[in-house]
Amino acid sequence: MTRKHLLNILILFVITRIALIGAGVASLRFLSSVEGDEYKHLLDGVPALDMWYRWDAGFYATIATEGYDWLETRQPSADMAFLPVYPLALRLASGISGTGCVWSPYLSTCATVGGLIISNLALLGSCFLLYSLAYRRFGAPTAWRSVILLLIAPTAVFLSGVYTESTFLFWVLLTFWMLERDKFLLAIIAACFACLTRSVGVALVPAILWWVWEHNRGTTLKVRALLALIPGILFSVYVLGTGFYVGEPLAFFSAYEGIWGRSSSILDSILIYTREPVALLGWYPSWLDLFAAGSYLVFALWIVWKWRRRAWGIYALFATLIPIASGSLVGMPRFGGVIFPFYIQIARWIDRPWKQALVYAISAGLALLFLSRFVTWRWIA
Repeated sequence: MTRKHLLNILILFVITRIALIGAGVASLRFLSSVEGDEYKHLLDGVPALDMWYRWDAGFYATIATEGYDWLETRQPSADMAFLPVYPLALRLASGISGTGCVWSPYLSTCATVGGLIISNLALLGSCFLLYSLAYRRFGAPTAWRSVILLLIAPTAVFLSGVYTESTFLFWVLLTFWMLERDKFLLAIIAACFACLTRSVGVALVPAILWWVWEHNRGTTLKVRALLALIPGILFSVYVLGTGFYVGEPLAFFSAYEGIWGRSSSILDSILIYTREPVALLGWYPSWLDLFAAGSYLVFALWIVWKWRRRAWGIYALFATLIPIASGSLVGMPRFGGVIFPFYIQIARWIDRPWKQALVYAISAGLALLFLSRFVTWRWIA
């Protein structure tokens, strides 16, 4: 990747982030927001900052500033669903100490600033890695279009906000970037960080195993196959460790079911659409969630079937199946935002200017629509 490529990506990153902030501030200015005691705002945040303090951002800010509830009470709690890498990075970036923090006298504001720093640095790093991976396999035009699609994705608000999406995407891309260069141990380390950022990180394990099968033989294959299991084992150790600490070994999963209403059943994910009223863009359940889940699954299966980089397709497939298997399709639109082969494949398809104009317009339009609903407390995923 040349210096010119890096500069172009940086310029596009800055322009698109400014556009997001402008659209968010305009939404708060001209659109009505959902109000109520449960819809919190930053005490000293201007609209350009307060717009990011929505939904799960409050959990991450609280964990970063006050710690986990389950750790303090030794009881299962809602924040067990949030893995430790991102809140820890957020706390470090916030400069939080015993005397306060460097950004604001209010810890929630401080944590929000820290989260934005981490998420956007991770997103910028993801852009460079995505370009490098796509360039090596498909050439510069596809690589550049992949980065554009990432930066104007419909889920762009989550990639730049106080959410784990961009941080997780960075670790995933770094894993495959290291594999491409046969830096296997570094790839395993990156995968470990991914597994402690989001539970869907375990989708990397079958992908790495496939890569090992394709690229190794004999003793090397056996050793690397065992090493490939480490990220999944680490995730299991964390889940069981937290469970034993609160007196319930599988508390991580029971909290999902009892507190977050997820049943760990794919069937329940679908049957909910026959039991309750369904909205188009509501938060639970919505037709958008079902459409996203089905589209991602078909797309992932197509990539597994067609691509020579089979490990990438296997990651895409498992990264789609794991959230679907959680018992709820809530969040599926944004879960696809971390499946990087999608961006590359769409970039390959739009090889004509009219196709690019059409897809870019649709993607950017959806990004602005979802952003406006997110900042006004009308949509979470």
